[in-house]
Formats: sequence, structure tokens, C-alpha cells
Amino acid sequence: MNKSLLSKNYILTVVSVTFFYISAFMLNTVVVRFITDNGHSSTLAGVVASAFTLASFATRPVWGWLCDKKGRKIIYLSGASLCTAAVTLLFVNAGIFMLTVSRVLLGIGYSALTTAGGTMVCDISPKEKLQQGIAIYGVTNVLSQAVAPVAALWLYKIDFIWVVVASAVGCAVVTFTVLFVKYNENDVIDTERQFSFCYKPSLPAAYTIIFFAMATSSVNSFIPLLAQQRMLTADSLFFVVSALFLLITRLLNKKLVSKFGNISLFYIGGIIYIASFVILSVAHRNIFLLVSASLYGAGAGFIHPVVNTAAVKDCPSADRGLATGTFMMSQDLGMAVGAFLWGTISNSAGFTAVYITVVILLLVMMYIFKKVLKSKLC
Repeated sequence: MNKSLLSKNYILTVVSVTFFYISAFMLNTVVVRFITDNGHSSTLAGVVASAFTLASFATRPVWGWLCDKKGRKIIYLSGASLCTAAVTLLFVNAGIFMLTVSRVLLGIGYSALTTAGGTMVCDISPKEKLQQGIAIYGVTNVLSQAVAPVAALWLYKIDFIWVVVASAVGCAVVTFTVLFVKYNENDVIDTERQFSFCYKPSLPAAYTIIFFAMATSSVNSFIPLLAQQRMLTADSLFFVVSALFLLITRLLNKKLVSKFGNISLFYIGGIIYIASFVILSVAHRNIFLLVSASLYGAGAGFIHPVVNTAAVKDCPSADRGLATGTFMMSQDLGMAVGAFLWGTISNSAGFTAVYITVVILLLVMMYIFKKVLKSKLC
């Protein structure tokens, strides 16, 4: 296999997943606000938002198994088709029921596409450049967090339907781009593969990332609502600034690992990440919101590649789909539980209580890392 990380297959996969994340995150950004703007409570908005991640969580083991048994590309295309169908439903009706159905279908498609996409990246990346490949691949998420919320909030001011149109176009680009990704999957699949719910060696990373995902969900869906309640105007800039700092740390990943090592890098990231939420809990001015955004992006850029790499680096090729699915399943669970939890807490106690709770959970994350994952990175 080509020892260059930036092969045609790698670039096409990254481009395709970037468009998908933009499509999905555009809807994720405005769905809570759309529901509350139509007279419903933030608790209900949190429940509908969590339908996406619960559906994704429930189907991860199946997609991981199928990636290893049937191949990555067919699962990727299946996910893209489901997501396109989910977005199309919103052209028919955007009421609570149809919105919930759409979120469920989008979650199932998201689960298939991201499990297959993450596995393809592991296949395509040279073994000695795996963490760098995962880190750069993570830039797809970064670019999406920069572009999607800004575009979504701008289009939402015109009409919610334009957010739906943009998401549908993005799904079409996703499907078209991945058709040109070609490599011999027979070398990395096992047609006799038996179903398994999870890949046990990846569980320490999965236990750690669930708390990170809960923290992330308190930002992705609720920053626009926090800004609205506190009369702040920098909610769009929050995502741009956080994405910029996340991008910088991801691109510097190889040098940072060489200098500090994975364990120190995780602890540095954890401290920075916690600081961002402490500031966010008391942010009543735009400048504090943006300082929090910079720390949030940098902290995430340190933490996620370390844990993600730990989940897949030692697994055989034929187990990569299940290992990736196990890791992402924990992220889904954290996002789903978080969306419901933060919706409930914000509705009853406000956003200061939300972000103080996040800080406590992140301290738990660092403790779990020390207990179950640190030894695997030594």
C-alpha cells in the first residue's frame, strides 16, 4: 500500500465525510432552536435532538459488524442513502412527529456512514502514520463545526427550509464523491465474520470518550440557545473560533505527540477543556464566550485523537469496523444522554448549572483515563 498518507483515496474520503458532517451539523445546530421557536419546551427539544444520537448508538454494532463482513464502501453508500431520505422527509413536513422520524433515520444513516468512513481511513492510512491520519481526518469535523453552524444560523434567519435544502445538496455531494474511492477491500474483510456487540480491547477508550461526548453535546446543540437567553451575539463566532483552534491542534498533532507523548497530551487537553467550560458557565459577554471557544477547540484537539487512536491501533484489519463502531457507539451514547440531560437541566436550572455539571463529568473522564486507558498508551 502507498506509504504516502495523502493518497487519492484518503483525500476523497476526507472530502466526502466533510460534506456529510456539514449537512448533518447544519440540522443539528438549528433543530433545538427551531423546536423552541415553535412554542415547545427545551426539554422536548432535547428529547427530539437525542433521537438522532440514540438511533446512531443503537445501530453502531450492526454497522461495525457489516463493515468487517460485507465491506466498508457498501455500508458508506447505504448510510448516505438513508441520510438523503431523512433530509427529504423535511420537505414534506417539519412538525414534531416528522422531525423526530427524520432525526431517527438521519441517526441510523449517520451511524453507517461515519463507522464506514472511520474504518476506511484506518485501512487507507499507512500503519506508521495512523494517528496522524486519524487526526487529519478529524479536521473534517473541525471544518464542519466552522462552516455548518454559521451557514445554518444564517439560512435559518431566512427560513428553516433553506437549511434543509443545503443539507440535501450536501448529501448528494457525499454520495457522488465516495464513488471514486477504490481499494481492495478483500484484504481487510472477513466474509465469515460472526456478529459481536463490541470489540472488547476498545472498551477502555470507549469508557473514556463517553464523557467527552457528553460535554460536546452541551455545546453543539445548546450554544445558540445560551446566546439567545444571555443576549449574546457571538454564537456563530463561537463555532468559528473553536474550529480554528481545533484545526491548529489537529494539524500539529504529530509534532505534539513527539514532544509530549500521548499521556501528557491527554492531560494537557483535559485541563484546557475543563477551563473552557468553567468560563462558559459564567460567560455573559461575547469576549468570554470567544475565550471559552478557543480553549474548547484546543482541548478537543488534544483529547480526541489520543483516545481514538488507542481504540483502533492494535486491532487486526478484519476487526477495524467493529473497533471503530465500538468507539463511536460510546460517542453516540454520550451525545444522546447529554442532549437529554442538558435540555432538562437548562430548562429547570439554567446554563450555569449545565456547564458546572459538565466540568464534574470531565473530571470523571480524566479519572477513568488514568484507571483504564493510561496503561495501554505507555
